[in-house]
Amino acid sequence: MHVMRIFIAILYTLVNSVHSRELQMPIVEVNILGAGLHRKIAYIVRFNDSLVGAKCEYILKQNLPAAVYVNTDELEDLKRLGKLDGIFPRFVDIEVPTEKAKPFDVYLRAAPKIADNLILPIHYRYHAPHPVNRFSFVELTKPIMYIKCSSSEETLLESNRRYCLDCDLLNISPQTNQSIDNENCNWILLPPIYRIVSSLKASIPVGSKMAYTSVFYGTILISWCAVLWSMFSVFQRVQDIKYKL
Repeated sequence: MHVMRIFIAILYTLVNSVHSRELQMPIVEVNILGAGLHRKIAYIVRFNDSLVGAKCEYILKQNLPAAVYVNTDELEDLKRLGKLDGIFPRFVDIEVPTEKAKPFDVYLRAAPKIADNLILPIHYRYHAPHPVNRFSFVELTKPIMYIKCSSSEETLLESNRRYCLDCDLLNISPQTNQSIDNENCNWILLPPIYRIVSSLKASIPVGSKMAYTSVFYGTILISWCAVLWSMFSVFQRVQDIKYKL
């Protein structure tokens, strides 16, 4: 009986230690807002008291697949209004279809808070027509978090591995010997606790490849009919004017 009590006490201690360790990790809630081709990724980032108010900043690295793009003019406006602080490509071709586009990353920056709300507007690209499929499923990945603190606050973070953020190349990579003195090489990977509020998968309508020929010739026929009708209407109008004169 005494041995059983000791075993339960040890088990309780282990469970509590694991639970307390999890509570120290930030919590990232991810939610997709809206419907159709134009939506928003809403993040709620929660930090514990030890990091709130510290001289730290964090970034969320959100990978966007080829089927998703951002409007850089829209993000620049949000940045100018102080509603978004991020690093994103200078130019994104919003006209190309999914099959010709490439994935890229967007970085959102902020300081640790008890609860912080971040919004990233996204748009889904059109897909090339398919002979069978009527919908294409596009799934977003969970964001990756990195954090950087001043030298006086680094005791709050226990990690010997540092990462370098290249704002021009939109890339973050492990620190090398050549980049030790770089001030952008003090980022630490911080795995958060994820809470996915809504599905990160979206179904995008795809045109039917089998209907391409009929739609093509049907469009030509309708266009010619419209032209002939317009010409006939103009001619009839001219005849009416001549008759009145």
